Amino acid sequence: MNRPVVVLAVFFTAGILIGEITALKASVAFILAAFSFAAAAAGFLLSWQKNSRLLLVLFLLLGLALSRLWAESGETALLNYDGQRVVLTGLVVSEPDVREDKVFYLLQARELTRAGETSPVSGLVRLQLKGSKRVFAYGDILRVSGLLARPDPAGNPGLFDYRTYLERQGISLILTARGDEAARKVGSGGANPLQGAALAVKQKLSGAATYSLAPAQAAVLNGIIFGVQGLIDRDTRQAFSETGVVHILSVSGLHVGLVLAALLGLLRLLKLPPAWTAPLATPLLLAYAMMTGLNPAVTRAAAMALLFVWAHHFGRDSDWPTTLALAAMVILVRNPLQLYHPGFQLSFAATWGILYLGPFFTSVCAKFLRVPPGATGRLAVQAFAVTLAAQAATVPLVAWYYNLLSPVSLIANILAVPLTGLIMAFGVMAALLGQVWLPLAALVNVSTGYVLDIFLTMVGFFRSLPGAVIYLSTPPVLLAAAWYASLFAAEKVYAGRWGEAAAQLVKRWAPVGAALALVLVLIWWPWHNKREMTVHFIDVGQGDSILVQAPGGRNMLIDTGGRPGEFNAGTGTGDQVVEPYLRKTGVRAIDVLVLTHPHEDHSGGAVSLVKRFPVQMVLVSHAVEEEPSATAADGGREDGVPAAYTTLLDNIEGRGIPVEIALAGDRIALDSDLKIEVLSPAESHTVRSGSDINNSSLVIKVTFGRRSFIFTGDAELDEQRELLRGEADLKADVLKVPHHGSRSLLPALLELVRPEASVISVGAHNTFGHPDQATLNILSAAGTSVYRTDQDGAVIMRTDGNNLEISRGRKSE
Repeated sequence: MNRPVVVLAVFFTAGILIGEITALKASVAFILAAFSFAAAAAGFLLSWQKNSRLLLVLFLLLGLALSRLWAESGETALLNYDGQRVVLTGLVVSEPDVREDKVFYLLQARELTRAGETSPVSGLVRLQLKGSKRVFAYGDILRVSGLLARPDPAGNPGLFDYRTYLERQGISLILTARGDEAARKVGSGGANPLQGAALAVKQKLSGAATYSLAPAQAAVLNGIIFGVQGLIDRDTRQAFSETGVVHILSVSGLHVGLVLAALLGLLRLLKLPPAWTAPLATPLLLAYAMMTGLNPAVTRAAAMALLFVWAHHFGRDSDWPTTLALAAMVILVRNPLQLYHPGFQLSFAATWGILYLGPFFTSVCAKFLRVPPGATGRLAVQAFAVTLAAQAATVPLVAWYYNLLSPVSLIANILAVPLTGLIMAFGVMAALLGQVWLPLAALVNVSTGYVLDIFLTMVGFFRSLPGAVIYLSTPPVLLAAAWYASLFAAEKVYAGRWGEAAAQLVKRWAPVGAALALVLVLIWWPWHNKREMTVHFIDVGQGDSILVQAPGGRNMLIDTGGRPGEFNAGTGTGDQVVEPYLRKTGVRAIDVLVLTHPHEDHSGGAVSLVKRFPVQMVLVSHAVEEEPSATAADGGREDGVPAAYTTLLDNIEGRGIPVEIALAGDRIALDSDLKIEVLSPAESHTVRSGSDINNSSLVIKVTFGRRSFIFTGDAELDEQRELLRGEADLKADVLKVPHHGSRSLLPALLELVRPEASVISVGAHNTFGHPDQATLNILSAAGTSVYRTDQDGAVIMRTDGNNLEISRGRKSE
């Protein structure tokens, strides 16, 4: 068996994938693995010639069994307390994740109290603690009072699935608590002492940056050295993502390589023998990996580095495919479900690109530029080629997970690597000196601050370049497979690793492969050649956001969702839900943004969306207040138009985006094939209450061929009566039920509309009692099919003007 470790790792990985597809019970999988182990052992003892095949089956079944065991590890008795307020006692088993407004902890549950009864429990729980000034430490035992709940399944197809993300770490429940009194330390002990020591050292070292740098600089420095990202502001992280250098904020192979290079340089400076390298590198890299959280990227890099240095120590040849496979096994045996972690996939893809494609790209670039071996420019060519190889190997994954392509990332990374080395050198030096005397750290960090400023300025410059980032819809899996197959085949043919017959076969079929890849691109790329309209009722929780995609490719977004405080904070549903959904769908511009009324659950997301997308026009209702109340500025009270909403419209106009007031009878020219009418409100009026604001909601009807949709915002009874008194044709195939399915639905309106399908945009577990049972009864009596975003997730409707196809975003549980 050639490279047996690689083959075994492949079969182990295949077993994990089979486990995900089949969802086989862990007990059954372990029985199969046990039989396979017995057969393999018998084959070894009896010297069977085909025993290697049994070994492959064994590793496949081990991958299957371990993955199913991890998948079922979160299914504990704790799930019986889902949705209940409890007092939970547990051990903090990972480093606290400190954010600006909250802290996340991972607790190993030990004891639970509810209604005066205390029971022993087990399982991992993610604690979200808000409003507490104290940060507890790894190894602390906490007693916390809060709401224990299981995250809802993903509602929007293709977006981040928080429940699955936690379950793959063995976590099924979140405990939400607030205030200093909600959590208190009742003991300590029971955690890994080595991990605790590493995190304690990290805490002391990172304090030097906090002491001597501005908060924003300290956050970035600690992100670069230790991978701590919680306090880095969202815009900075976005800038790093869009320029392709976000990996610098997450400790990976680059950082481990720099640490190892620093050690080698120190050994050379001290003139110590090479035999010291492996013994000294081992504790250093293990401590660094533990300090940075043992994420997949740093675990992979540390494992490979240690395998390489120990191979050199014993005079053995190092084989990078075997080393890479061993590193993968180290991670996957610890947690097989890390296979699905983006960090795992990106780290291994980049490493494969550097080690497999790097020499190939270097040779091609040197040949193209006519740079001979040993020439002065060879190093620069190699740096360019290696960076290009890493980028080429990760393009499909970046497009899949982040829906972007960064043309500037190649140059940005070439410049970022030496700056990162300089920042780490200054930062580590300051951190060490800070343990002696903090003013010494401040002295060094003057230089660190200057280099950080240069680094951030460079990132900002590349981000500001025209075409610096191209947003893409999610690529098809077959296109990604074709990309990797072409890279693999190109290297094999160029290096002559295939025989002449195989090479000729590849060359002969290359045009066919290129044609198929082109077909996939044409299918994937949003050419909008289909004559159909798509309407997406996005799952934004308790709020509204509806995307209308016209046959010609233009987009109208009706409302943007929003959470309490989003008007002022500028972050929430808009940037965390609606923007990713639009990106996944391939939306690059919003041609018409409709804000049906000023309430935050309909308009709050616009604060971020108008910054992130080109917007051609904004339509608003004529809900005005003579003097907007300052008490309404936070968007949390319904006593008038929030002042923050007025500020939002002023900011939109300040960006050069026209803001138009729409009234009944107006038409929206989005697409020549669509008829878009404003049905209400009929006239402008002054509003002074939340009900008045709701009754000034824009009501819009969209017609394509024989199919039509009515979107009602939060129109309550008064506005619905106005609609009934009007002369507009209210017949429609789809009705967006007013005001999240509250009690305010007129049966007479439903009789006129006579919808085939009705959609209620509503948040799960909301405190308003939406949808009201009386409204559900009215809809049921009318014979309309009811879709709810709290149960169905996003509701997606496609029509060619005749047929209507409806799909749900949430899988049935």
